[in-house]
Amino acid sequence: MALSYLKRVLQRRGYEVEGYADPALTPLHQDLNCPCSLHPNCPAIIISDVDMPSVNGVELLESIMKKGCRCLNLALISGKGLGHEDLTRMAKYGTRYFTKPLDLAEFNAWIDRIDRAVDCHPVIPALF
Repeated sequence: MALSYLKRVLQRRGYEVEGYADPALTPLHQDLNCPCSLHPNCPAIIISDVDMPSVNGVELLESIMKKGCRCLNLALISGKGLGHEDLTRMAKYGTRYFTKPLDLAEFNAWIDRIDRAVDCHPVIPALF
């Protein structure tokens, strides 16, 4: 799924979105610790494709969480599927897993649940 498509879907819902074609260039990946303590707008949602340049989405999310990221709403999207080991690794962080083609109703239902749980709006999803 194209980054620009997800960005438009979330922006139509009122979200401010930061998208990165290469996750290796993001502060969440580059910093040694979670940079949220230095930024006023920590992402409330982080969504990553599994197959990306320079880093696998599973490895990216796992790395971010090990740095102390406090984001509670993580999602991975893959057109190839994830193996049992990767699914197990992501389950410990509560990561939501979507397959391609993305079921937009299922995706929006997930976002609806996040909207109800997050008092402030718009939240800032980081997309990779």
